[in-house]
Amino acid sequence: MSELLAELRELIVSSAPDPEQASPVRGLDPDAPLDEAIPFSSLIVLGTVVAVEDRFGIKVTRAALERATAEGATLNTLARLVRELSEERASA
Repeated sequence: MSELLAELRELIVSSAPDPEQASPVRGLDPDAPLDEAIPFSSLIVLGTVVAVEDRFGIKVTRAALERATAEGATLNTLARLVRELSEERASA
C-alpha cells in the first residue's frame, strides 16, 4: 500500500497546474483530507484522474469517484479506488 500511496502523491503533484502548490501532499497523512494540504480544486481532481487512468490502465467512472470522495478525498480513498477498479478490470 505504501508504494501505491507514494505513487499517488507524485501523480497528484505532477498533474497539478502548479506542482509547487501541490507539493505539501508529499508529507500529508494518508487519512487527512487532501484539501488540508492543497486546494484540491476540480482542475487538480481532473488531472489526478487522468494521471491515475493513464498510469494504472483503469477507467475512473463518475460513480466510483463519487464513492471514493463522498467524505472527502484522501490518499487512502484514492488508493482504494485504484485497487477496486484494478480488481474489477482484472475480473472482467
